[in-house]
Amino acid sequence: MENHEDIAVVRKIEGNFVHVEVERTGSCEGCAVSGICNANDKTILHKIKTDLILEIGDKVQVNIAPSLRIFSSFVVFIIPILTMLSFYLISKYIFNLNEDLSIVISMFGLLLSGLFIYIIDKIFANKLSFKITIKL
Repeated sequence: MENHEDIAVVRKIEGNFVHVEVERTGSCEGCAVSGICNANDKTILHKIKTDLILEIGDKVQVNIAPSLRIFSSFVVFIIPILTMLSFYLISKYIFNLNEDLSIVISMFGLLLSGLFIYIIDKIFANKLSFKITIKL
């Protein structure tokens, strides 16, 4: 999987950490876990550790790790299906409920997976793998 790179502007410097501002791109629009990247606003602010010598206003290239993209895709697309399926199977075969009630319970599981995604979004919001690759 190719790396996703964005252009960012250095807004603040604190020792080895820099605060960069990234413009929100079109790919942010459809992402259900936009909180992981803090993409709720027009611009996205990140605190990134770097050894580069930078000044406020410098433009840098920010690399978003493929593992983050894979993880967020798994959370958004696979977790709801697995939750819905497991709620159905548990209610149907362990509690011996009828088919209709098991389907309703699986829909409830789908709603709970939305809550689970929201919680994961909040937990991992500050644990990102961003890296400044080069100064432009």
